[in-house]
Amino acid sequence: MAKGSGINKKFQPTGPLADIVGDKPLSYSQAMKKWNKYIVKYELKGEKGDGHTVKYKGKSGKTGTYTGGQVIHCGEDPIFKKFCGGKNKVAMVQLGVFAKKYMKEL
Repeated sequence: MAKGSGINKKFQPTGPLADIVGDKPLSYSQAMKKWNKYIVKYELKGEKGDGHTVKYKGKSGKTGTYTGGQVIHCGEDPIFKKFCGGKNKVAMVQLGVFAKKYMKEL
């Protein structure tokens, strides 16, 4: 794979994503690592057996129900809530969709 394509392609984070991962250009995988560190640091990830669920309809058109550690409690952090479109909780798999809104191609 050529440098600058696919997973190594660099993007400029903007908006609330830049508040979470910084404003320097980075690849999607680098951004993902940084927003996961943010989730851990601010304890936004649900826990197994906490009773919280989120329904999400993915690309396949099927709606899945996500529970416990698959749930991100974005309403507990104003920056992450803005990043997640104002939602109080989302499925972990939705984060990539939100990130793409705030990644400007270089």
